[in-house]
Amino acid sequence: VPDLPHQHSTPVAPSPLPPIAVLTADGARELDARTIATLPDSYTLMHRAASVAAEWLHQRDERSAAVYVGPGNNGGDGWLIAGLLRERGWRVALHAAGDPRTPDAQRAKADTLRGGAFDQPTGSEALILDALLGTGASGAPRGEVAASIAMIRTARALLYSAPNVLIAIDIPSALNATTGVDDGAVAADITLTFGSVKRGQLLRRDLTGEVQVLDIGLLAAPVSEPRIVDAESVRRWLPPIAVDAWKGTRGRLAIVGGDPGMAGAVIIAARGAHAAGAGMVRADVAVESVLPLQIAAPFATVQSWRAHDFTRINTAWPHAMVIGPGLDGTVPALRAAVLALLSAFDGPVVLDAGALTAFRWSRPSDIAEIDVADGSDTDPLDSLRHALRGRPALLTPHVGEFNALFPPGDIPHDRFEAASHLARRLNATVLLKGVPTVIASPDGARLVSAAGNPALAMGGTGDLLAGIAGALLAQGLAPMHAGAAAAWVHGCAAEQATLHHGAWRGVTMERLLEEVSNVWPRLCAQSSSPPHTLLELPAVPAR
Repeated sequence: VPDLPHQHSTPVAPSPLPPIAVLTADGARELDARTIATLPDSYTLMHRAASVAAEWLHQRDERSAAVYVGPGNNGGDGWLIAGLLRERGWRVALHAAGDPRTPDAQRAKADTLRGGAFDQPTGSEALILDALLGTGASGAPRGEVAASIAMIRTARALLYSAPNVLIAIDIPSALNATTGVDDGAVAADITLTFGSVKRGQLLRRDLTGEVQVLDIGLLAAPVSEPRIVDAESVRRWLPPIAVDAWKGTRGRLAIVGGDPGMAGAVIIAARGAHAAGAGMVRADVAVESVLPLQIAAPFATVQSWRAHDFTRINTAWPHAMVIGPGLDGTVPALRAAVLALLSAFDGPVVLDAGALTAFRWSRPSDIAEIDVADGSDTDPLDSLRHALRGRPALLTPHVGEFNALFPPGDIPHDRFEAASHLARRLNATVLLKGVPTVIASPDGARLVSAAGNPALAMGGTGDLLAGIAGALLAQGLAPMHAGAAAAWVHGCAAEQATLHHGAWRGVTMERLLEEVSNVWPRLCAQSSSPPHTLLELPAVPAR
């Protein structure tokens, strides 16, 4: 029976990009402009956005709304939505923060008022629509817009006496669409955004609530823009399991880690790999960690090492390796051990936890203690790049581990660009964990996973992610797709565990592991979305 080849020896067919781009405010503006160039005028796109939003809103049970409109094009959207809802029989009140300043907003107001004037909001309306500021706004609101935001805040304070739902049109007013800086935004229950996701929306899920990306016929974003991972893309990336599969063809994964007292990290990674469909899992751990592994992960085989001597590890057996969960020790010794292992094993790898800490930035005096047998530069990242040798590799740092790889003055802070910076430096794929998770390949491609919630903010979840990614890498996925799919499944497991538990507080690792197994059948099931909806991101509960 033929063995599963190493992924790096098999050409990987190009995969279509996920359809939804993650844009800056400038990127969204440029995409609008490209689309408008194909239309009779810019007002056509504004009317299309308002029509789609009004249709989406009309699917709900509420039939009354207070609409707050600003002087720009976001306000123009609001004017048109108010008129369209009124035409559908809604009771609509409207408050304008000054006169429209753009030609399209002026036309939207004039067209809407042909149907009659609006009363001022009373606070009894079931919906509040925030159409004061859009994605192009920046800085703290002033004047009538600031006063109108204060009115919305007051209406929200009456929530318990007069229940209402706050829906932001495109983005909560005063939230920067690029940076996520909050200049006084009122947290929305739902954000209706058009054609793409904005970076600021992903950085501040606490303010956007549930995000609905609505299709208004925008052109495709440039391929250089990050794309958000969705269920359809994950389905497309997953390797099929043949009807005559056996354990050897479902991927053999070795997990190297588990220093004394840290067996739990390897146990979680192994169980994550098992839940992700790995055919065989082997744990290579310190001799003191063998017994805990055999008890807590009986499906895995176990080999032992002492004092980070990895020379006895069978590197011919695995299709892929996860290196790092539960690895600890002094940087020089640990780095030398990881470099030696990477020299002995030339297959796909996931580097996590201790395998990343081993390459943290060090003073020259620290680096001098390391015997780098491969003769590479003494810079830790240069030695790692040399050891990876261009193989399929996925690094999975959290922010702290990522920052530790750079001198204090050279740390890249833009989450969406930082992962790409390290990916180019190492010629490897980087998965930067966080809100959101960004996956970057050395060729410049970027994927973004917005799945997950604070249930993942506890020890062990990174090991779980590494195990899932390792299983997919062992089954032949490219690092970019293995990392993106793993991050999405990992996040969905947290969302489902929170849904079933009732709150993210108290979600345990056992629940997360159970939900990883449950994601796969849900992934294969057909799902339906509201009209014109391209993507739905659930609200992240603050509890």
